[in-house]
Amino acid sequence: MNIQVRLFALLIALTFFACSSEDDSSNPPASNNTIEASIDEYPTSGDLVTTINSNLSGEVTFSITSQSISQAMGIDSDTGELRVLAWQVFDYEANPVITLTVKATNGIDTENKAVIVSINNIDDIAAFLNSSRTAYDNAADGEWISITESEYNDLANYLAEVTKSGATDSHFSSTANIQQNSGNSLLANRNGDTMPEGSYIFAFKHYSWANNISGSKVKLSQGDEFGTYESIGTSLPEHNAEYNYFVIKGNATATSAEAHLAIFANNSIGYKNISGTIYGWGDGGDTNMITNGNINAVFLYQGLSTTMKQWD
Repeated sequence: MNIQVRLFALLIALTFFACSSEDDSSNPPASNNTIEASIDEYPTSGDLVTTINSNLSGEVTFSITSQSISQAMGIDSDTGELRVLAWQVFDYEANPVITLTVKATNGIDTENKAVIVSINNIDDIAAFLNSSRTAYDNAADGEWISITESEYNDLANYLAEVTKSGATDSHFSSTANIQQNSGNSLLANRNGDTMPEGSYIFAFKHYSWANNISGSKVKLSQGDEFGTYESIGTSLPEHNAEYNYFVIKGNATATSAEAHLAIFANNSIGYKNISGTIYGWGDGGDTNMITNGNINAVFLYQGLSTTMKQWD
């Protein structure tokens, strides 16, 4: 934690301590009334943050009198163990420091403890990968790897400032039947679901109609949906029919303008006939240009992006 953050956090904590109504001039002197602890981002509810100790004699009980983020932590009144409650708020990018005041009392005397909990910055994508974590850790920057549906959904739900582009959730959940397109072309939904300027794409899903597919690519055009579509990262890893989910390792390049998402589908891909939708395609295999258009169909692909880089 840098000097400015430490000083700011200490100021907040001391303010909590000074303003506490439990502070009594008759209390005995107490040492270590400012406690510092740290914990990695996205812990599990119930994880131990630190244990608060007291200099008071006799049977001591503990309670939290204030927190900079409500219900972030709870304390065992008997042991002083401070534990995670709302794990989602332990997010370095949003809350690098959480402060609180803990009261210890033996029924006669009282101590107030100013607690400063620093959140350790980690790779947020890795934090939400379980079965795919090893493959992600071993991947090179710019490499796409396969992940599970639940991992994709966790990334969509818990990373900060996420935008979905390509097909919307309502397109995927539509009761329209999934149809087969022969693929081997650049395909782009043109329904206004784009990435904001300054976005980093980090995950992708699509519906494949065939098995053992390799060579498909995620592509972006920045500023113009009929502009040049450039590949993002490596080709997608080999995958099979139905829904497939992917994440890219270490994307460090933000879009310089509003970006339009497309897929080069190297084989058959699924789509749905949905009234009022628009799509485009480029002939000739792995092309970089959309040259044709039509209506009332949506190709089943979606990207996740964020304007806040949350990984190494």
